[in-house]
Amino acid sequence: MPELSALLVSASLGAMLFFSAVIALTVFQVLDERAAGQFLRTIFPKYFVVNGLIALFAAVLAFRPLESALLVLCAALMIGVRQFVIPIINDARDAMVTGDAAAKARFDGWHRVSVVVNLAEMVLLVIIIYLLIFEA
Repeated sequence: MPELSALLVSASLGAMLFFSAVIALTVFQVLDERAAGQFLRTIFPKYFVVNGLIALFAAVLAFRPLESALLVLCAALMIGVRQFVIPIINDARDAMVTGDAAAKARFDGWHRVSVVVNLAEMVLLVIIIYLLIFEA
């Protein structure tokens, strides 16, 4: 079933790329800042949970120790960002709105962490797809 695992990982990667390149950028062009923030606060936790669950399901279907371990790592990172990083980002954003001058640095730093983790996961998913398809 490595082929099905590769299909799931590919779908997840495609969704991540679409969300990062299209949705996250478009939301600020179409919605006012408050509505955009509200939308992203609603969608981001779901984004991380869904992609984390897909990674876990793909890990089970991979039937290969290395690929499964890498997918479990991806899932753990996704859930970790959802559970720990996103709440810190939201708290920092709330503090920014109330005038806390130091909150912007916290927001920027933790937002950067979430972006770097997301990019690292995308690279890891590309590697996993390669391993599942070409390293039989």
